[in-house]
Amino acid sequence: MKCLYTCFYMVALVFIHLFTPVSVQAQSIKGKWYGVGNVSTSSNTSNYLCEFILEQKGNIITGEFNYFFRNGYFSNKIKGTYNADKRLLKIKFIPIIFHQTVDAAMGVECTMEGEFTLKVSRVESTLTGTFQSDEDHKYTCTPISIRLTKLLKEVPFKTLVENDIEQQEKDTLIKPLESPTLKLERDALIQLNMRTKKVVKELEVTEDSVKVDLYDNGEFDHDTVSVFYNGKLVQLKQQLETRKAITFKVFVDDNPANNEIIMFAENLGEIPPNAALMVISDKTHRYEINLTSNFRESEAVRLKKAAPPVKK
Repeated sequence: MKCLYTCFYMVALVFIHLFTPVSVQAQSIKGKWYGVGNVSTSSNTSNYLCEFILEQKGNIITGEFNYFFRNGYFSNKIKGTYNADKRLLKIKFIPIIFHQTVDAAMGVECTMEGEFTLKVSRVESTLTGTFQSDEDHKYTCTPISIRLTKLLKEVPFKTLVENDIEQQEKDTLIKPLESPTLKLERDALIQLNMRTKKVVKELEVTEDSVKVDLYDNGEFDHDTVSVFYNGKLVQLKQQLETRKAITFKVFVDDNPANNEIIMFAENLGEIPPNAALMVISDKTHRYEINLTSNFRESEAVRLKKAAPPVKK
């Protein structure tokens, strides 16, 4: 009987040890956390291999968010708050590479904020939550779901990433790589589609092709632009000058909807917004149009081919 009582007592102690909440001190989120982020979409994209390095002073959180995505490594300083009663970590807006980016070096960024819940057990401590964009970009920048585990011993981030990549390569078939040109064009179109388009002029032309000249509008201030025509990249990251034009030709379709020249701002220059003078000419016309673009909106010009003269 005494032996049975002793066994029951030991089992009760183990049960209490496992299921009693951990102390508030043990619930500190200070430290290193490692995990994997995934996008909730049916398309096949790479994972984000993530690391939090967190410092905590009261309810104020500072630190770093480091991650590998495709062929790039990224690091952001982070600030936020931690509500110990709700076990809720909130991280202020930071830039995170867009999930459909092909080449990380040329990728576009989404500005996202994070919200994570702390769960603590005797086995492990985890932060589970999402990074998501603001209301204006929530349909373009898909939320990233992340689960991170607190590291109990010092392990280099690079080592953790290499181990994960090696495992992923074993588990999945490696797809053929796209050509550098296709990667470049695809990534540029992703960036273009993340901004609104504003057609500011519709111009009538008579020829099958027109010449386009782009200048810096006014004072030279290192404005850099890309130009798209009919959804195709025709000029990539060209710096505007006041005296020397960026010159190219485009063919004009009979359907005006297919003849849009879009100026995409790669930066805002030293004097925002990004401003250019576009000169469009054929044998019988010459137009000068002032365009401005920023990180939210790209201005465009639409070309319309004039009807041929009626023969008498």
